[in-house]
Amino acid sequence: MENEIEVPWSEHTVVKKSELLENLSDAGEWREDKIKTSSFIVSPSYGTLDYDGFVSFLRNKFMFFALSEDEIQESERPHLEAQQLSDYRDDAKMDGKWGELILFTMVEGFLDIPMMSHKLGWKQNPTDQVKGSDGLFFGEYEGSPTLGIGEAKMYTDLDDGIEEALDSTDRFHGEDSQLRNQHELTVAMGNPSDNLSKEKIELLSSLFTGESQDYQMLHPIFVGYEDEELEEFQTKPVEDDQELVDQLQDHVEDTDLLSKVTDSLEGDYSHLRKHWLTFFFLPLEDKDRFVENVKAAIYPWTTNH
Repeated sequence: MENEIEVPWSEHTVVKKSELLENLSDAGEWREDKIKTSSFIVSPSYGTLDYDGFVSFLRNKFMFFALSEDEIQESERPHLEAQQLSDYRDDAKMDGKWGELILFTMVEGFLDIPMMSHKLGWKQNPTDQVKGSDGLFFGEYEGSPTLGIGEAKMYTDLDDGIEEALDSTDRFHGEDSQLRNQHELTVAMGNPSDNLSKEKIELLSSLFTGESQDYQMLHPIFVGYEDEELEEFQTKPVEDDQELVDQLQDHVEDTDLLSKVTDSLEGDYSHLRKHWLTFFFLPLEDKDRFVENVKAAIYPWTTNH
């Protein structure tokens, strides 16, 4: 068991950073104490943002979001099986799993921290739904064992998205939070991902049933939001795609995402600064159209086109 535990947690991730960076371009990273904000833009192709490429990437990763690698290999139609595990909603704008899917790819791909349990596969009584996190992850962060409790928000307004993400995150540190957190961890460890080794699962079970908390807490937070100015940048000719990326990097830097987060943390949410907070931001031209396209790619029979 000791030799197995020495295997890095990152060995159990199923999303590679290189895959993400084929579809997303780095738009900057800013830090203050335990707070990190990172922004990405959909990678361009011939001077326009290639949303179709990113949507295809998400479609291909959806089965890994719902199923383990072993389950995918054993299934004759893993994508269909993944579809059947998820609740279908007619209105993609009201379906939070698209943000959760992006959060999953970013935590695994950029942080190298594996997802503990495939929440889409949790079999629960409808009257006893766990209104918990948008993803549970465990691995190493800043050199220490870390439980990642994720949140994903997709809002038209950036400030509203940050505020709602912090409000949801605050549930894990407020009144009755210990009972709520333990309940979700218990459900998760009753349905662990087969991507983790048996020894890793046993270790997690012992960590979460112990009297003391022998790990730190991280909140990875994804916020997708609308930015109307993205369209204007694409109307001007550029020498190559890197020129457009450079322009959008400057634009995102002017947005000052770190200040928006730290300002929102003042007051009611200041106690969250005690924990690691890692924000992933993604500006979009049309948030509703984007999530409709993701839904249509994963459930192709639902499109009206």
